[in-house]
Amino acid sequence: MARKQCGSNNRARAKVARAHTKVRDARADFLHRTSTRLVRDHDLIVIEDLNVKGMVRNHCLARAISDCGRGEFRRQLKYKTQRYGRR
Repeated sequence: MARKQCGSNNRARAKVARAHTKVRDARADFLHRTSTRLVRDHDLIVIEDLNVKGMVRNHCLARAISDCGRGEFRRQLKYKTQRYGRR
């Protein structure tokens, strides 16, 4: 994509956008399924507070830690526990 000229019929950009959308939707689906299963099966859910800023400094694990969506998972657990009457 870096070698494409400005204004050309750039189909590669749309292809990359579709791939990113597919990954985003798969990640969101996994988080919803996992959080719902945890809330339905358990009465008490405990989440550990992690030093994510410090963990991202490890260059081998930085991408995996950033991509997993910990904040979104916590948010989903919070509203689903309230909805199902769990703690």
